[in-house]
Amino acid sequence: MTFRPLAVTAAACLLFPEILATNVQAQDASSWAGLTVGLQASQGHGSQEYGPTTAYDIDGSASGVFVGYMMASGAWAYGAELSYAKSDYHEVETDGSATHPAWNFNHTVDLKARAGYAIDRALVYGVLGYGFSEWENGTDAAADLYDIKGAIFGFGVDYQISDRVFLGAEVLRRGMDADSLFDADLTTVTLRAGMKF
Repeated sequence: MTFRPLAVTAAACLLFPEILATNVQAQDASSWAGLTVGLQASQGHGSQEYGPTTAYDIDGSASGVFVGYMMASGAWAYGAELSYAKSDYHEVETDGSATHPAWNFNHTVDLKARAGYAIDRALVYGVLGYGFSEWENGTDAAADLYDIKGAIFGFGVDYQISDRVFLGAEVLRRGMDADSLFDADLTTVTLRAGMKF
């Protein structure tokens, strides 16, 4: 009785060799190693508070580019990625009654550490990093521009559609506080398309 599960597993692998092939492939992340470049498009939603009594929602979109490098060890892949996006994450009244496009985060620059696990043609990964942006406070005047920075974290999935091309999706949570002005948090959902070299 002790060896019955092993016997069943061995028989299944002999009768259905694709099961064994899938399991072997799931343990190899080497196809994710190397340089990656690509394009990305995001949608974001969050909140912004100017003290205890004044609050807005944050909504908008962004598009940009990314470049990264990954290394592999067994089923694991890890590395770093730098991304830039032109963004329009702007203030919206919490009841949805009005938008304020002149009050916005106008770009994002993210430096991310990534670590993931390969499953067949997919890489499931986590993200930890730091992000930078610029806040426009109603005008284009230099005095009304604020440098914003904060931690980012999240997760994503990339999927190989060929030996070099992959598609992916990523969810990030961003701290975007201006200590003397407001506290803001933004969650972004990003679609990615890239190439490996």
